[in-house]
Amino acid sequence: MNKYGLGLAAGCLLAAALAGCDAGGGTGGNAVPWSNAPGANGGASGGEGGGAAAETGGASAGTGKTTIVFSAFWHDPKYQAAKKAYEALHPDVEIKLEDVDYTNETLEGDIEKYVTATNAALLAGKGPDLIEMDLLPADSYVKHGLLADLSPMMAQDKDFKRSDYFTNVLDNVRVGDALYAMPLSFFLMGFAGDEGAIAKTGVAFDDLSWSWSDFAKTAEAMTASGGQRTALSYEGPEYLLGEMVSDNYGLFLDPGGREAHFDSASFTGLMKQVKTMFDDGVVSAIGRGVNAYFNSIQINSPKDYLESMAGFSLGAKMADKTAGDRAKLYAKPHAQDTAAGGYFKTYRSVAIAAGSKVQAAAWDFVKFMMSEEMQAPATTTGFPINKAAYAEQAAALKKEGSFRAVPEGPLQGAAIQVDEAMLDGLGAYVEGAVHPSRDSKSDQVWNLVVAESKAFFAGQKSAEAVASLIQNKAMTFLNE
Repeated sequence: MNKYGLGLAAGCLLAAALAGCDAGGGTGGNAVPWSNAPGANGGASGGEGGGAAAETGGASAGTGKTTIVFSAFWHDPKYQAAKKAYEALHPDVEIKLEDVDYTNETLEGDIEKYVTATNAALLAGKGPDLIEMDLLPADSYVKHGLLADLSPMMAQDKDFKRSDYFTNVLDNVRVGDALYAMPLSFFLMGFAGDEGAIAKTGVAFDDLSWSWSDFAKTAEAMTASGGQRTALSYEGPEYLLGEMVSDNYGLFLDPGGREAHFDSASFTGLMKQVKTMFDDGVVSAIGRGVNAYFNSIQINSPKDYLESMAGFSLGAKMADKTAGDRAKLYAKPHAQDTAAGGYFKTYRSVAIAAGSKVQAAAWDFVKFMMSEEMQAPATTTGFPINKAAYAEQAAALKKEGSFRAVPEGPLQGAAIQVDEAMLDGLGAYVEGAVHPSRDSKSDQVWNLVVAESKAFFAGQKSAEAVASLIQNKAMTFLNE
């Protein structure tokens, strides 16, 4: 799966678009998906002249149909299937699906051009009606009033039942009381752990509610038991700190209010906590899967869960023959100043443009994409936001009994037996994920935290000095 965070396009943020930024020479070519975007000269893979519908009240010339222009950078079979099925049910509606004809060689530049073109088009009132937000600066769009609030649409739609969806995800991607982007699917962020080796330590813990302080105490007891020599392996302390910030973004940054809180006791305390864990050896900067009870992991679907755990078990065995035969998913610890619960990352988040003249029709199509019919087929990546679709995917796996791992993965196409108990246990983690995690390594703030905190972990600067520096730079980002 190709998926980039906001940072790839950070060189031309929405604020810069207001000042006329052109991301290095214009937005023409294949990275501009609708014909009336500023500087566009065609090149969309999904159709031509798409954006014009937003200016003409959504009516296609000569057809009398309502046209919904739907823009996404990546070509996605899920969107294609939804378009085809919806148009068959609604012959008076045309979904003009626009994506980008990019190449691997020019991918980064194509993304930057797409982000800049989308920024400029929305500001000019000429953009699409429906937008996949995964690559776009959602915080800036909300701040400038460019996205419609979906909450009233949900509340006024008698056919929409919140209980049909994972509200633990929906309720935690809101901005205040408003929901500006609907996540059609999501990933789980957690730890893969050697269940057998963990059980041998005799250390009891509740991963569904533990904080990083709880984890540190648990990890210390585990390593003292004489088993693995470290509880968690990670690239280095600055990277773990960066991940913690991405996982608790709202604790340290409020883009809407243009406030940063890196000069707080919460952040300096987190820095010191990370340093202590590395100094004490409960977390080590060694290769993933080597003599560690836990490793960070992203789970993309029920099937990916079983395959990822099987792959982790194989890797642990190769690194240490005493490792157990069964891996298990554990929730990531939460920050001390946040509530208990696991972490998720949204995928395929779609928003409706505030300036769209076909908002009602666009919402109806979003609701259709959230339906069990559209979400149940496990043809692409992501946990479905629809609860019944998730249950159907899990039931289908149980009925299948076994499946082949991907040939290019660590298991090299080996057969994987479906463990029904593992699947049943997965539900608690899916429903217990309440903290949204942002993309990390391509995110502006992540890069800032990682780069500047190295001086603290190397003993060159105090936590307070580094926190002050990060605070000043973060405020500069917010005020750009």
